[in-house]
Amino acid sequence: MKDRRTAALILLSGLVVLSVLACLPYAPQGPFDARNYTRLAQMSVEQHPWTAMIEPFFAPVLIIAGAPDFLTAAFSVLIWVFVCAGALGSFTEFRLRKRWSGWIILAAIRSSLIAVSSLMLLLFLLVIARVPGWRLVVADPNVIVADLHTHTVISHDGLVSLRTNLAWHAACGYDLEAITEHDNLVAHKLRTETASQAARFPAIISGLETHAGPGAMALGICRKTDVQLGPTADMASFVKKIHRGCAGAVFILPLKNLTASGITRLVDDGVDGFEIANCGHPDLRLELRSKLLATCRSKGLVLLADTDWHGWSGLTRTWNVIRVAGASALSPSRRAIAVIGKLRAHDAADIIPVVAGYMGRPSRLRAVFAPFAETVRYGMELCFSRVMSWWLWAWAVFALWIWLEGKGLSPGDVLPAIFVWITSVCLIFAGIFQSMQGMGTTAFGFHIGLIAIGAGLIAFGISTFRGMKFLKKAEPAPPRHR
Repeated sequence: MKDRRTAALILLSGLVVLSVLACLPYAPQGPFDARNYTRLAQMSVEQHPWTAMIEPFFAPVLIIAGAPDFLTAAFSVLIWVFVCAGALGSFTEFRLRKRWSGWIILAAIRSSLIAVSSLMLLLFLLVIARVPGWRLVVADPNVIVADLHTHTVISHDGLVSLRTNLAWHAACGYDLEAITEHDNLVAHKLRTETASQAARFPAIISGLETHAGPGAMALGICRKTDVQLGPTADMASFVKKIHRGCAGAVFILPLKNLTASGITRLVDDGVDGFEIANCGHPDLRLELRSKLLATCRSKGLVLLADTDWHGWSGLTRTWNVIRVAGASALSPSRRAIAVIGKLRAHDAADIIPVVAGYMGRPSRLRAVFAPFAETVRYGMELCFSRVMSWWLWAWAVFALWIWLEGKGLSPGDVLPAIFVWITSVCLIFAGIFQSMQGMGTTAFGFHIGLIAIGAGLIAFGISTFRGMKFLKKAEPAPPRHR
């Protein structure tokens, strides 16, 4: 009874802290102008209402994905989970044995591996399942919300079909997107394939991503042209072909091989602008960012905030808000033409790169303590419905804990097994869907689906075996006959 009261007190304290964080007046979630991180009026970043139903299960990926650099945050979180789970496992084993022994070390390793593998399983599911996260809501009817850098399974590392790509962008509030496959001009052929569903899908701009020089993105390619797709040092020739042969625009990607000294040369080559925010590559160096801002401001070039979405997870933190008179009344084709015109005219005043929060390299302190810093940030982003979801799910699990104890079962063993079992089943179905997405195109998406199915089957088998083992322990012993 004492342990139950202690657990209830800890649970209540955690929920109260989360509720207090949600009530604080400062909101770390934007939308912000990616150029100077000022908050934007007449816009809001919202989460889909139905995702609040699974908020506690969705929270780990929201905590990590909302960090300045999600890769750094994920690495830090996994290390902390490993260490804390090991400490808890050794402490529990010590309480049982009342003395130090080799079994305590084994218990610590076992607890760490179970905790880390369970978290990775959940994160893998949320990445493959692509649950829609944040979306940008804009009140102004004279703007177009665009994502100008996306991929499908036609790219060698893409995971989603065109239809899935379009549906996801529609769910995230985009009016227009550019299909920019790796060294592949295919998007201009896709307009007719989606014309019958243009009302519910975003408009499409044809484009491509090529590693010409530092990495470039060509937008507005409406027909097959003689464009150099392979690596080349002659960026000026590439830009000229896109401008004159395609009536398009060229933007440089903030990849690791882009240097501050090379930005001036690229401007002289005639590029139309740069990406200042990229969800796939958030670790933009501070000196590079400063150089991009200063150069584009002095030369009147455009800065973009794009997703670089390949189908990994359903989250995005970047949008381009482009002001076009009468945008809401334009047809998809006219919408695409208007956006290309703005890009070619370098109309930076009417093109705002938008981010949901700070993106870039975090401070060393924030990186080391990412689980705590990002959890606080996540709590401050919560709305009422999401906080209520936490309260309902937490007390439901606590009630299940009490019920399991009443049945003679160990909640500490059974609940993790149930969690892994449900997660693994969902992962199997997500893997099947992913395999269907990649079938008939590149092998990458198909293989990722097979990996998800395999991981789900292994986890399902282990959780089922452990669950049966615990249930067998709880069975009452048969009466003895004298």
